[in-house]
Amino acid sequence: MKHYLNPDQRRKSIKVWVSDEERALVEAKAHHYCYRRLAPYIRDAAIYERVTNVEVKGEKEILNAYAENTREVKSIVKDIRHICKFATQISERDRQELLHLMKAIYKKQNKMLDLIDKKLDLEVWQEINRNKSK
Repeated sequence: MKHYLNPDQRRKSIKVWVSDEERALVEAKAHHYCYRRLAPYIRDAAIYERVTNVEVKGEKEILNAYAENTREVKSIVKDIRHICKFATQISERDRQELLHLMKAIYKKQNKMLDLIDKKLDLEVWQEINRNKSK
């Protein structure tokens, strides 16, 4: 059980610069642990989690691909929202189809996160954590 340190007295911010790949990884981890926002995840991770640095084979390629895909998805979602909001010449059916497409893209993004979790061999990470706790 976590013991929060003065949650009502949070008045200071910490700014951290990250690459697109690092941001994508932090977002993926926050999502994996069911956080809706990054700030609570980052705060909890910094205070309560252990930090383990493990070199994963192909990690850079995976993160680059995920970051590029995330940028593309965000661009597509923005375009779809714009079309749905301002298009007057398309039917309601077509508008709903576009919204459905946007949701499908979002689901595929989440499937990619699941695939990353499944494909990355985290046994090394788990073993390191077991050894640290001994």
